[in-house]
Amino acid sequence: MARRDYDDYDRQPNAIERDRMERRRATRRKSMITNIVVVAVVLAVIVGIIIAVVALVGGNKNNAQQNAEPTAVTATIAAETQAPKATTAASSQQTAQQNNRNSVQVSSQEDNQDNDPYNDDQEPTQSYDSSSSSAVSSGSSVSDGSALHYYANGQTSYGYDWTYSGGGGVVDVSCSYNFDTKQYDFNIAGVSEGTTSLTLYYNTDDGVQVPVTMTVSVDSDLNVTQIG
Repeated sequence: MARRDYDDYDRQPNAIERDRMERRRATRRKSMITNIVVVAVVLAVIVGIIIAVVALVGGNKNNAQQNAEPTAVTATIAAETQAPKATTAASSQQTAQQNNRNSVQVSSQEDNQDNDPYNDDQEPTQSYDSSSSSAVSSGSSVSDGSALHYYANGQTSYGYDWTYSGGGGVVDVSCSYNFDTKQYDFNIAGVSEGTTSLTLYYNTDDGVQVPVTMTVSVDSDLNVTQIG
């Protein structure tokens, strides 16, 4: 009897049992494969979502940078454009101030010869009122032993103004102005020996110009003497 139990225990499964066992194993394998496939699909979906999110964030950053760069370039161009304008305005203001200062400086003979609207054959076009008391010459001629000085008083709102015509290459005329005494000092220096006539013009007021005509003689030592 005990032998029979042992035989029953060691008995090999029959065909039906083996078929059942094989089906169970197949079912387990299919279940494992299905689980693996599901896990793989889920992982793939998660990875795809991560990649899409990263790409979206990176694209937004690139768009933000591209939008910011034109703004920075525009601001730079605007700053570079405004700087020369400010510089030009400052330069124009300085030029205007310099011109105002130059209007009260002493006029040189060279300026008069190059820019003077008068010449030896033409009278000045600026009008003057000979009947006005301010237009009457109250000057005087004084010789310093060589040159002849002619002194006259007058003043304009911008300082003073003067010119001359004539001289014929015999004399050279320059002028200095004393702002304290409001006095013109015409310096008539000899250049070559001879006799010549010239006319000095000086302003006693704005638009009021006084002519002073004289005849001078220059000797061999270039000493100047008024003779008329």
